Amino acid sequence: MKTIYLFLAFCLAVINVKAQVSAFIAVVKTSEGKKKGILHKVDSTNVFLQSDDGLIAVAIPTIEKVQIRPLKKNFEGVDLIKIGSEEEYTINSRGDRVDKWGKEAPSPEEELGATFFSIIATAIASGLAAPIHAINPNLAKFKFDGDVSANKIRLEKLSYYSIYYQANPNVLAELKRIKEISKQFKP
Repeated sequence: MKTIYLFLAFCLAVINVKAQVSAFIAVVKTSEGKKKGILHKVDSTNVFLQSDDGLIAVAIPTIEKVQIRPLKKNFEGVDLIKIGSEEEYTINSRGDRVDKWGKEAPSPEEELGATFFSIIATAIASGLAAPIHAINPNLAKFKFDGDVSANKIRLEKLSYYSIYYQANPNVLAELKRIKEISKQFKP
């Protein structure tokens, strides 16, 4: 009986980890210009974005295009710096410093040279990696036009990326949609 409870607790923990809300950046192109922020909520009249200025409501008839992007973590440079030697050295019977395999320790000039070249290699690697990290591709694009029924479907798909929908999903509507899709498949 304890194993069943333990298994159920494990399943609930896994579901809880997978059910966490993730935020997405929305770039909304309107007739007045571009607005950028975290997609907060989508309803029948507005798209709400959370930006530095607060919550921005963008009217749906003014929207031309919406791009969804993931949030990125801050760039941390590549660390290739080797300062000194990390190995432990002991003194052998001849009085030389050696590692555990018997290899002699590098001289101070060799260690200084290795440190110098590792700093240069780190700077080059970080310089090359920074522009690659700056690329933030779109996860989804939505183009809006005058077609009301097509825009309704696009708004529904757009709402999946909103924080509000992820925190409060419409489970019954999703189950109905899955049933409709499964009816179309014939074995």
